[in-house]
Amino acid sequence: MTSSLRIASQIPALSASMVILLNLAIGLGHLLVLFNTGAYLPMIPRVAGSLGVNPAYADWTQANFFLAMALAFPTATWFLNRWGEMRSLLGAFLAFALASAVCAQTSNYDWFLAARIVQGYAGGLTIPISLGVILRHYTPQRRNIGLTLWGVAAITPFTLGPTIGGWITDALGWRWLFYLNMPIAVAVALISAILLVGREADHRHPPLDWPGLIFLLIALAALESALNSGEIISWWRSNTIIFLTTIGAAALVFFALWEWHSAHPLLELRFLRRRNFLIGAIGLFITALFFQGTMALYIVGFQLTMGYSAWMVGLLLLPMAIFSKLSATLTQRFLNHIDARILGMISLLGFSAGSFWVSSYNRTASFDELLWPQILVGMFLGGLFPALIAIALSGLRGAAEMRGTAFLNLLRVSGQAMGIPIIATLFDRRMILHAHFLAENGGTITSMLNTSVKNARTSDYITHHAAMLAFNEIFYIAAWGFLIVAGLLLLAKRVVFAEPDVRVRQALEELVEP
Repeated sequence: MTSSLRIASQIPALSASMVILLNLAIGLGHLLVLFNTGAYLPMIPRVAGSLGVNPAYADWTQANFFLAMALAFPTATWFLNRWGEMRSLLGAFLAFALASAVCAQTSNYDWFLAARIVQGYAGGLTIPISLGVILRHYTPQRRNIGLTLWGVAAITPFTLGPTIGGWITDALGWRWLFYLNMPIAVAVALISAILLVGREADHRHPPLDWPGLIFLLIALAALESALNSGEIISWWRSNTIIFLTTIGAAALVFFALWEWHSAHPLLELRFLRRRNFLIGAIGLFITALFFQGTMALYIVGFQLTMGYSAWMVGLLLLPMAIFSKLSATLTQRFLNHIDARILGMISLLGFSAGSFWVSSYNRTASFDELLWPQILVGMFLGGLFPALIAIALSGLRGAAEMRGTAFLNLLRVSGQAMGIPIIATLFDRRMILHAHFLAENGGTITSMLNTSVKNARTSDYITHHAAMLAFNEIFYIAAWGFLIVAGLLLLAKRVVFAEPDVRVRQALEELVEP
């Protein structure tokens, strides 16, 4: 795929005006898809209320969105080679717009969940395909500009999304996220189609690893369903969860065996024989799991248990968004001159320190207390994922680098999908445990309250305090998780940047970043 994209086709170069318009379309489409990953999080409690379901079920709409996006990355190459850039982008963005229309209009949970899955898969397809358009159709001089703008669109919306999404939720209503998606997605689809029609390479009919895709789909769907179900039923005392886990584990084993011996694997599992790729892949998955899970806990948990509005929760994450952009800019500039292992360990230690800080909150959970650790996390966020990706892709170039990127993308997004139910379930279980403990010692609690109001306030006080204790424990666990990954990086070899085109390498790294 990569080699065919890099070699300029025998077609006239795009004019300056066409390049500008295509840049705007691709950048806007890229921003739109990634914006939806972050902006939807503060809407989950309102979505649950509107659809008449428990918030745990609303969490599934975000987790399954990520899971569908994960499956899109390894299949994007097939769509690109089989149908070309124009038809692939047109179909993906129109599917994204149609799914958004369903989300905006329906009040049925099942339809909404199905539409979110379609939205995640269609949006995931557009990301590598849009990068392919830049690599193939732009001259080297214009390619650098296009890749720079594409990178800006890549690193901005996910972290700013919760803040803007919180404002949309409180000011306009959560359905307006999907109303806004529709005209933008349709416009991007039509502009891209008009500019790219007649300029595509000859369509090929590459083989798709259908058995591998089916095994992977069964494995991820079963495991994610088991994790999602853990939020509402009693884990290993549930035959449903045991059944789903068994099916998922078996499918994952069959997938690994098939891919290892396949002539045209869906994922290049042989990369795991490379020490740096294995270390980077494990670190990326664990980091994405804790990062997404704790972010979801921040955004959703503080609305449900601490009384924060969607807008106020979004503001809590704004410092992280601002400082992560600054650190990401510095990282991209100096990554070639700094050992990626050291940068990764420093970033992980910073994440760990921020998580330990968060785990020391008192029961008031004031806005000021919650705000400052986000600045610390933001300072290290911009350097964390590029370092892990650079370690994993060390020594790879060309088509191998693209296949490695697809593998890492699936791991990263799968980690995000699984992190939401894992952290949510752990939080719920710990909160219930603490609530029982506090209720058993209710005499001490109620004695601190005025007699006339103690009966009305005791339940709320216990719930609030139990949630705060559970919240602290989750971040304490996450802090140790980040420390373990930092220690894992000590086993990595020195990073070798084999890709000669720095801008292409940076774009591939940004393709994997959340």
